[in-house]
Amino acid sequence: MGMLLALFGAVAFAAPTPTLTDAGRARPDARPAMLVVTPGVSPAAYSVWVDAVEGAGLDAWLLTFPGVTWTVDDAVAGLKSAFSTLSGGREVPVIAAHGYAGVLVLLSAVEPAALALVGTPLGPQPVPVLTRPPVGGAALGLPWAPELLGPLAVEPTSGELGRAYAAWAVSLPDYAPPRCPSLVVSSGIDPVAPPEVVRLPSQSWPDRRWVRVGMLGLDPKELSHSELLSDPDLAAEVAAFLRAP
Repeated sequence: MGMLLALFGAVAFAAPTPTLTDAGRARPDARPAMLVVTPGVSPAAYSVWVDAVEGAGLDAWLLTFPGVTWTVDDAVAGLKSAFSTLSGGREVPVIAAHGYAGVLVLLSAVEPAALALVGTPLGPQPVPVLTRPPVGGAALGLPWAPELLGPLAVEPTSGELGRAYAAWAVSLPDYAPPRCPSLVVSSGIDPVAPPEVVRLPSQSWPDRRWVRVGMLGLDPKELSHSELLSDPDLAAEVAAFLRAP
């Protein structure tokens, strides 16, 4: 009985495992591109990125965190493990992330060949616009009012991760700047990662390209947080950047 309880305890309290899925055609000779899905966002929201990355000649893989038991430490450890798996015997992968997934990438300190962070907060916001997830095991989507995010396909995630997201709006954890070529993208109407919390914190990065979409940037229109993930023109720009190394 003691051995059975010990085994049950090991299973019950084991860290969750992420899922790494070949999202497009099998392209073993192409450079892998890991698209990190933010816990709380549906993988279906990344279809435009998958198409753009595959169209650029890369091999698109989705990293997802299914279930509602994740902590920040679990997600970071899972990301590091998935990156190591995808790197085995192949060119060094590139990574693209949207929103809070980009913070998890930075905390993991992996070293991709190139990194694209789109709508990812890189510093605290002067005025947070958020709702605080309730105490409990699961949170519904992201800690932002849906009308601020735009039509983003969300799903439940762990309450602990949701509360971490909310806390990051005012105090981001310490992370080391990436050493690889990096693309950081922001929009003036995105409450999750407005330009002031993306451009300035990344200015000292060694090889960084900054893009602001919208009237004051190079693009003719502003994009909401969800549209930063669904806009095909921006997706093509991200894919072209990742293809360059």
